[in-house]
Amino acid sequence: MSLRAALLGASLMAGLTACSQPADPLAGVTLDVQQSGVTSSLRGLSVVSDSVVWIGAPDGQVLRTIDGGDTWSVFTIAAAEGADLRSVHGFSADRALFFTAGQPARLFETRDGGQSFQPVWEDPTGNAFFDSLAFWSPDIGLAFSDPIPGGFLILRSVDGGASWTRVPGTPEPLEGEAGFAASNASIAVGPDGCAWIGTGGGEIARVLRTCEFGAEWDVVDTPMAAGSPGAGIFALTYTGEKLIAAGGDYQNPDATDGNLAWSDDGGNSWETPLAPPGGYRSSVTNFPLAEPALIATGPNGTDISRNGGEIWTPWPDLPGHHAIAFAPSGRTGWAIGSDGRITRINLQ
Repeated sequence: MSLRAALLGASLMAGLTACSQPADPLAGVTLDVQQSGVTSSLRGLSVVSDSVVWIGAPDGQVLRTIDGGDTWSVFTIAAAEGADLRSVHGFSADRALFFTAGQPARLFETRDGGQSFQPVWEDPTGNAFFDSLAFWSPDIGLAFSDPIPGGFLILRSVDGGASWTRVPGTPEPLEGEAGFAASNASIAVGPDGCAWIGTGGGEIARVLRTCEFGAEWDVVDTPMAAGSPGAGIFALTYTGEKLIAAGGDYQNPDATDGNLAWSDDGGNSWETPLAPPGGYRSSVTNFPLAEPALIATGPNGTDISRNGGEIWTPWPDLPGHHAIAFAPSGRTGWAIGSDGRITRINLQ
């Protein structure tokens, strides 16, 4: 028996043993399937609090709850009809930002809880395709687009999204390299102005990174799936100790090769799991209140890691979704997916 096989067997046994212990992250967790009021595929998710959630949907639709998802309101941005809103950031029950995916690339803002929307930014090139939107603070944020002529398009705001400027000096894209607007999670932000952006579609899946609030960037290679237009990094999350990358090849959703990796040194070096998730995964995040547990989801299922990403096991009670995120309190989360699916995750 090889050393890797022996380690895998021992780790799996340890993971199974841990499942019976009171500290298991799934102990006491309940799931509530909620009525979204739509039947479209949902990908743009921003959880503001245990009560307030914003979702961007196709055809310019916006969903909002202010009561924890017991009821959902559906609004339409008239100027975005026909566009999919996959990049979302909610600041409060009243204010949120929504980027369209595709052309024309536009950013819209509501300040009155979805009653009206105003355009904030529009792509002057006609080539942008936005993949993700993230903020370090209420003032400072980033938006990431596929490359346009001249390289990657990364926008930065220092006034809460009221205005945006293009970040200069971004790394040169590889042939075919771009991002994925799969779950509003292409960008992960961390302390001290650090951020990481995942890419795919090229011969290598890479991470663009900054620790100067976007003022300077470099790029590192990862062991994630690559070499085809549908393969690469679809989501990143920073746990405070590890940077986690999830993805794979969405055109081969059951394949597990290169669907997850992690770094404990900011992306300089990467490790892969002994037992990976069960296929392509479009979203990953830490499991609150149960460190070092993680959760990853994709169209064919959801998986849990109890040991920081080394061993992944299926969570059959939660079917596959496109995106998953938790409230700052760590007590409540939401997963959104195809056919208007919304599931609330209740932690003790």
